[in-house]
This record gives sequence, C-alpha cells and structure tokens, in this order.
Amino acid sequence: MKFVSAPVIAVIIIIVVFAGVTVYSGIFPPASVVESQSMQHSDNWEFGVINTGDVVLVKKINNPVKNIVTYVQGRQTDFKTYSDYGNVILYNAPGNLVVIHRAMFYLSWSNGNPVVAHADNQSWITVTHSYVLLKDVGYAHRNLVVYIGGFTNQSGFITMGDHNLATASPFFYNSTLKAYVAADENVGIMNHPVLPSDIVGEAQGLLPWFGLIKLNIMRLQGTWNYANEVPNHSYEYLALTTIVIVGLVVFPYSKVFGKEKRKNNKK
Repeated sequence: MKFVSAPVIAVIIIIVVFAGVTVYSGIFPPASVVESQSMQHSDNWEFGVINTGDVVLVKKINNPVKNIVTYVQGRQTDFKTYSDYGNVILYNAPGNLVVIHRAMFYLSWSNGNPVVAHADNQSWITVTHSYVLLKDVGYAHRNLVVYIGGFTNQSGFITMGDHNLATASPFFYNSTLKAYVAADENVGIMNHPVLPSDIVGEAQGLLPWFGLIKLNIMRLQGTWNYANEVPNHSYEYLALTTIVIVGLVVFPYSKVFGKEKRKNNKK
C-alpha cells in the first residue's frame, strides 16, 4: 500500500477543518484578523489575550440581548473570556469598519430612566440619567465613566477595547468622578449603542500570529496603518511556528516509515 504524500494530507486536513469551522461559526468567512492593539493587555504578546495579528474565530449569535454575556453580568457571575469579564463581540461600525471589542453592558430605558441589565446595586456600579460609572475595570484597574445622556431611549450594547481604557489620556479623565472616558460610544468609534442588528458575531477562540501574513500584505498595499502596534516577539513566534509546520509537511514519512516496514518484513 502506497503512502499518500504529506502535502496532500495537509491540504485535505485544511479543507476539512475550514469546512467544519465554517459550519460551526454560521458565518463566512468564519474568522477575522485583528488589525490593532485595542484589545491587548501589554506591549508583549500574551497568551489568552486578543493581540494584533491574531486570527479570531467568529460565532454567529442568535438573540444577542439574551445570549451575549456583558462585562457587568460576567463580573457578577465570574465569567471571563480573553482575560476579562464578559464576551467580546464583533460589530459593524461607521466607515465600513468591523470592530472587535468587549460588551460592557446592555443599556435600555424604562419611562425615560436608564436600565443597565444585571446592575443590582453592586458597590462597583453607579447608574444615573447622565452617566454609568464602573469602578476598578480591566487589567489597569481604572474607573470607567460612560456618558449616556445623549442616548435617551436608545437601547443597545455599550462596548470598549480593553487596551483603550488602560491607555486613555488625561484628556479623557473626569476628575470629579475619578474615572476615564473610553467606551466606543463616547470616543467617536460608534455614535450610538450597538444594536443587535449591528453585531456580526461573538469572538470564540483564536489562532495567534498568522494574521500578520495578511496584515503585511495589506501594509504593502498601503491599507494597514498599525504595524507599530504588533506586540513584541509576535514575528519570532510566527517564524518558529511556520518552520515547525513546514517541517512536518515536508518530512519524508514514506521513506522513513517505508524503510521501517521493510525491515520488519525481513524479520
């Protein structure tokens, strides 16, 4: 019996895996490349965190209001993804952008009064008609203020990049509340709460580094402007992983194992 060549096996595996991932995702393409550092937790590549150049699997979510776990809910129940509370979602923003940020809370209104889902008089959250204050948020442990006065009777998810709060400048600091402004809806990324219809899907799992291949092609085309935001050591990890994969593909399995089989037959 002849051995099937390793490259053919590799191609078959890739096709089968891609088909399976697409079916699971419910979206085509089933993944998205992270172009900037808005979800990073440091300047170095970190396991379990969404880094620039990572490929993130996207899962379609039916009934996002019910099925997406926000930061507020996750903090109450100790549910985490990507090293912080709540789910990370991908949504369509103005300018033909797809943003991948954390769902902080779901805002709705009752008789003109703001309602934050799962806010139940916790000591770390304050809800008023003009703002929502969350204390000790994220890996930088900063307070976050979200201004909601301009969103009266507009319901939807309030979102934010993990890194954006940690690196918010003093210009975005409210000294009275001792909190920073960093939510997408307050810094010009989104001009209203994220509607369920805006949501592309939920981030579930990732493939590290390999998105850098696409991003650098975009860089040559002049369509990627965040090359300086790639975390340290990402390119080294990509090169090492690529060498290992190529080595596994070109390894002469038929010669090695065929020779071993012939030796066993002679015994």
